[in-house]
Amino acid sequence: MEKIKSYMKKLWQMALIRTIVYSVCLNMVMECFSKRNLTGLVSMFTSPVIFLLNTLIIAASMSLALVFKRRVFAYISISVVWILLSITNFIVLSSRKTPFTAMDIMLIKDAIKVIPIYINILEMILIAIGLVLVVVGLVILWRKAPKIETDIENKKFYFFGIIRFVFMFLIAYGFAATLIISGYVQTHFGNLAQAYKQYGFAYCFVSSVVDHGISKSKEYSEEYMDELKQSIDDGVIEATEKTPNVIFVQLESFFDPKEVKGVTFSENPTPNLDKILEECSSGYLSVPAFGAGTANTEFEVQTGVNLDDFGPGEYPYKTVMQSRTCESAAYNLKNLGYATHAIHNNDATFYDRYKIFSHLGYDTFTSIEYMSGYTCTPTGWAKDNILTGEIQKALDSTEGMDYVFTISVQGHGDYPSQMPEGYTPKIKVSDFLNQEEKSQFEYYVNQIYEMDKFIGELVDMLSNRDEETVLVMYGDHLPTFSFKNENMKSGDIYNTPYFIWSNFEMEKKDVNLEAFQLSAYVFQNIGVSEGYIMKYHQLRYNDENYLKNLKILEYDILYGKKSVYNGEIPYVATDLKMGIDEIKITDVYDFKDYICVCGENFNDFSAVYINNKEVAVELVSDRLIKVPKSTIRNKDEVAVVQRGSDKIELSRTTYVVGSPKY
Repeated sequence: MEKIKSYMKKLWQMALIRTIVYSVCLNMVMECFSKRNLTGLVSMFTSPVIFLLNTLIIAASMSLALVFKRRVFAYISISVVWILLSITNFIVLSSRKTPFTAMDIMLIKDAIKVIPIYINILEMILIAIGLVLVVVGLVILWRKAPKIETDIENKKFYFFGIIRFVFMFLIAYGFAATLIISGYVQTHFGNLAQAYKQYGFAYCFVSSVVDHGISKSKEYSEEYMDELKQSIDDGVIEATEKTPNVIFVQLESFFDPKEVKGVTFSENPTPNLDKILEECSSGYLSVPAFGAGTANTEFEVQTGVNLDDFGPGEYPYKTVMQSRTCESAAYNLKNLGYATHAIHNNDATFYDRYKIFSHLGYDTFTSIEYMSGYTCTPTGWAKDNILTGEIQKALDSTEGMDYVFTISVQGHGDYPSQMPEGYTPKIKVSDFLNQEEKSQFEYYVNQIYEMDKFIGELVDMLSNRDEETVLVMYGDHLPTFSFKNENMKSGDIYNTPYFIWSNFEMEKKDVNLEAFQLSAYVFQNIGVSEGYIMKYHQLRYNDENYLKNLKILEYDILYGKKSVYNGEIPYVATDLKMGIDEIKITDVYDFKDYICVCGENFNDFSAVYINNKEVAVELVSDRLIKVPKSTIRNKDEVAVVQRGSDKIELSRTTYVVGSPKY
């Protein structure tokens, strides 16, 4: 026994052994957070290979501590980072079904906007206090933690530390590569939530850090692209003389609640949807997200690009689309003379749409900052009925053909666990699969009922217009409930409904589609074939190598040599105009003890600057803003700035006092 104790003591004195032991313990704690239960404590027995993989990844990071003399501080600091990431994932999974990835860190500005909806003030205070205590604790630890005393000179100490880190990194890398090559683990995650459960938090999160963009295929070459380009150029799609207005509406968290098995309702929550599905082309749309990820469904529908070809959890709006243009439905229709409009009853800066829509070919973008007269849900989201008038306004703004891409927001979570005070739901729900979520689902169903009314109102408005119009509506993803495939009549929690309505005769075709196929399919039905990605979908969707060549085409366009465009992408970023209605200042003058700013199309998002200094305002109407307790002088510059709660300027209208009036 004494020999065993002596041997164990010698082993424990080896720094790498201690690092691995610490990593095993840390991995068990992290898996408990990831799985949201204590099964993480036994995962080393239930999934030993995956547990070892995650332990080695953690150990590779923990071995960085061997480079430092304050080794205790380094061990604890690295552990704190992993624990904070795990806790963040735990919190994220409380409000959505998609796990926490590195991409979420890039989305932090957008996340801050919606945090108050998911976390109450007390919880935010507790989180802030916790973070402060962690920082204070690390500072104290830095001062108090012991240094390693050694006779080895500093250069050798650091050299040996780096060698041990490299050794641990190579072991982790080699083991991971072996599992990937053998097919035991995957690098592509079709279902991110399932991947986290199957492959562990550490592996999946690190994958989201290192794997982004579209990988280059071994087959990619100029010769391969020339052949692919030629096959697309030679393809023929039957054209038509029709050039209708084309309207896409992406409905937030929308699906037919009757798709949930076993649930009953006091009345039908979606009568308009049911009628349209029966009369028009429709089907299931397979979307790339569940419970969150609006922008990714949006990206697929507009561009025809498959999100599965990007890194896990990636949002192209936050990566590749920040710096380049991409072929899209808007660009394709612009080539045919269409005016292109985007509409969203939420912040323009959310997912950086106010920048990205310029890279997708839009002429105008009307966000909530350019809308008046909207009402909000009890949880603070703008209701979708405002969109009918905004779509009509976009159509009326030009004499020719219009393409309008609209994103709704009313169905957005989080859904209250108790009905808000003063809110009486019209529709009652019975026999919901999870009693703890019943009240939330009932609230959600009543929002869907109102969104269904919006569908009916929009169809009625378009029916009464003289212009031929095609309307496409679909859900971006299912809401954040504990749905499983077996709970859904479609058998898949990634399915949402879509339909294609028109105010002229179109053949009814019921087809299930991927989100990245939708635009190409709609265009083909009206005889439009523009752009290489759209035309590729129309011509090659039945090919054996359909998805493989689609990925190669996407890589060429977004990251490669642009061979399909003969080396130079033809799409130029548009000069995006915010809002349809022009904001004007017609006069500025003193009246009693305040300034009157007169004009047109002011709203609650209008701020006033005098000589580049912001002043307090009182919105009287869409034609008058009062600036209290101020005076104005000749040649002063007055500006009305549209901006949201994040204070990012979206547009500015200036007026010099004393200049000619409109």
